[in-house]
Parts: sequence; structure tokens; C-alpha cells
Amino acid sequence: MKKSTIPLLTLVLACHVSTAWADRQPTITKETTQPLPALDSLNDDKPLDLTIPKMKRFVIDGVSVIFTHVDELPILDISLTFKGGSAKDSTIKKEGYGIADMTATMMTQGTTSLDENEFAEQAELLGATFGATARQDTFSYGFRSLSEDKELYPALDLFIDMIKNPRFDETILKRNQAQADIGFEFAKQDPSHLAHVAFLETMYGNHPYAVQSSGTQKSVATISRDDLINYKNHYLTKNNVHIAITGDISMDNAHAIAKRLIEALPQGERVSDLPTPTPPKPQHVHIPYDSTQTHIYIGHMGEKDTKDPTELQNRTNFSLANSVLAGGDFNAYLMKEIRDKGGYTYGITGGMTTFDERGYYLINFSTQTDKAKEAIVKTLDVINDVRKNGIKQHDFELERTSRKYAYPMSLATNLAIHHTASHLNYDNLPDSHITDYLVRLDKATLNQANASLNQYIRPNEFIIITIGKQKPDLSDVLDKLAK
Repeated sequence: MKKSTIPLLTLVLACHVSTAWADRQPTITKETTQPLPALDSLNDDKPLDLTIPKMKRFVIDGVSVIFTHVDELPILDISLTFKGGSAKDSTIKKEGYGIADMTATMMTQGTTSLDENEFAEQAELLGATFGATARQDTFSYGFRSLSEDKELYPALDLFIDMIKNPRFDETILKRNQAQADIGFEFAKQDPSHLAHVAFLETMYGNHPYAVQSSGTQKSVATISRDDLINYKNHYLTKNNVHIAITGDISMDNAHAIAKRLIEALPQGERVSDLPTPTPPKPQHVHIPYDSTQTHIYIGHMGEKDTKDPTELQNRTNFSLANSVLAGGDFNAYLMKEIRDKGGYTYGITGGMTTFDERGYYLINFSTQTDKAKEAIVKTLDVINDVRKNGIKQHDFELERTSRKYAYPMSLATNLAIHHTASHLNYDNLPDSHITDYLVRLDKATLNQANASLNQYIRPNEFIIITIGKQKPDLSDVLDKLAK
């Protein structure tokens, strides 16, 4: 998936406005307790008017398709999202971690009629982009092309050839495995990566979520061409796919394109749900690593994806409160206390990750090895204090307001609209889900947000991962958390 970029003109204007605004601010020559003057523009604050693109849904051969006509630019985006990502690797082969990820890598490395170079040349000549991505719960194909017939349909032919007839060349597979092996060796020199791997292993044990989508050094080396074919035929099928089409074409053309894409897929069987993971016991895991810094991961098992309106409201409440507590900006409470006042770290952040099954809540940072225990204790103190006393009203309102006025950017480009539509289609959510987020922001109260911190952050369930030269003695910390 590509990330949308901000046009140069927008950046220039933003810099100009920012500079001009800064020039108008009063010069502060000494410390003062007087608040800065409010911007006059805030007095003219008006309700946010968000225009939602019209999304049309239809079903072909049992496959759900969502089409959004967007004609600002002559571009078409297509995605096919399949249930059954890397969490299903071991159903193809025992401990076959990395099969889905390698399948995604090799989908764009040639077809049965075009070798790797020929495929890349064709894509470049057509000005089209193709991609495939494996995540824990999903696998997706991505396509972008100009929407004029003379560019679109040759590009679509190539995309369908990619989907239907991947080459899975054994020589290229060996090359990919050699490159992956080098990557795994480099990753051993990244303590943050090692901490994250240990965190997942400790959190999920024998559950499929315990291993990253990229697999392990040992498992990737054993992947065969047959494994890739089996994964494709078992999971990249009609019964598991949701299709999103966004751009400057007609409804009739969208219907015809969807039909062609579906016909390129094997029938397959519907993917079964994953088992629910079992939360681990609170514990401290230390990994020896020769470094002056200790990397620290603190977290517990979290929540699964949801469509329940009440739970969605609770999640919004929590997201607001957690951003004030543990967001990455310099105003977050943990940043102020652990970075600014304590001087323990350059940055500390925390948040919730959700999956089809239970995800996790995680706070991570690094600090000097001799300050590790002190920094961990202080971090836990801040968390417990905020759980007890809550965040402040003005911080809550600032976070809510900034989100409301940033939200339209989630629908500002063809690709942004496409990602939103794809999410709605895969999770079977109504179009109103887009504006419901703004409603949830408006409905959130400070009391609800503070209550959510106690619901979703549970220090008595924390596991703590440290990686560094010395193991900090956290026995008393864990005892305290358990009480």
C-alpha cells in the first residue's frame, strides 16, 4: 500500500502561514504566568462540514464489492482484500512462518508468460503500480492506473495475469530467501526489533500472532514454491475476498472490472476464525544485549476489532485519553514526565493494536542502562496517577478538536477514500461509519475518557520486556503491580 503525499504547494503555503503566524506572536522576554492571547479566529469556529463520497455496493458471485466514483483525477485504485493473512502460515506447513509474506513478495516478480524483468517493464510502460501485502489477518492485492481506457485496460490485463498466473520462480525464491537471511542478520543488531519479537512471543505463546508476518530466519529458509502455490490456492480465493474500486470510471465499468477480477480467482473455501489467545501471566523477560541503552516494552493483551456501537464509543473515549497520556507528541503526559522532567529518554509512546482476535496495548521507550529500573518505575507511577486522577479537561478538548479538524484529510485523496472504502467493505460496516466517528468524538465526555483508561490499561496484567547489558531487578515492581 502506498502512503499519500502532500502536494508541494500545500507544504509551501503551510510553511508560509506558519511563519506568518509565528511573526504575529508576542515576544516573551521573561517568565510569566499570564496565558498567551487566544487567536481571534477561534471566535469564528463553525461546525465541521464533511462531505462523504457516495459509495455503491453490489455482489457478484457472492463477492462483496464497493465502488466509489471520484473524478477529481483520472486515476483508478483497486484492492482485493482476503481474510487469512500470515496468521494462517502454519496451516500450509507446520511452523511455516513467512509463507504469506513471501507469497506477497513474489506476486509482482513475474507471471507464467512474463519473467520478472518483462513484468516490471510492462508495468513501467503502462504507468501502473501493482502490489501485494501480507498482514497478520489479511492478504491484499493493490492496483493503481490512469483511468483512461487506453491505459487502464492493458494495465488491468497485466494485473489479472499477476493474480491468476504468478510465476513463483524458484531461482528468484532462493534469491529472496538469501536477501531475507541478510535482513534477519541485520535485525539482530537492532535491539528495538529484538524487544518487539520477544514481546510478541511472550504475549502470544503458541498463538499465530506470536510471530511477525515476515516469519523467522529458520522458517523463511524452508519455504518452497509449493508452499506459495498452496497458500495462493487455499486463501487467495473467491470465498475470502472483498473488492474495493475507487476512481474515475462508470458504475457499469466498475461492475465489469469486478467480474473479471473475481473470475481470475480460484473458488476456495471460507477461512475459519483464529482461536482466541490466552493472556500471559505478568512477568519480566530480559534479553542480554551489549549496549549502553536498555530498550523497554511494557504492555498486556488488548482488544479485538469490533463493530458494536457501544464498544466503538468506548474505544474512541480511550483513544482520546490515551493520546493525552501516551501519544507521541511533546504534550503527552508520559513525554513530559519521562522525557522532559526525568531526562530518561528521547521519546516514549503507547497505544492499542487490534486484530481479528485480541491485540495488545504497548508502551515502549529506551533509556540508559543504569536508569532502566528508575525509568520503568516512574513510567508506571505516571500511568497509575493518570488512571486515578484522570487527564485534564483542556488537554481532552485540545485532542478532540485537533482530531475533528484533521479528520477530513482521511478523505482528501483518491487513495485515502479508497482505503476507507476498503475498510468498510472488509469489516461489513455501513457508510455512516465514516461520520459516526465524528459523532463519537462529540459524544465523548471527560469522565468517560478517564473511565476508559481504567478499562483498557491494566497494570496488574503488564509484561515487561527489557533488552540491554544489565538486567534490572524488577521483582518488587512486579509484586507491586500484582496487588
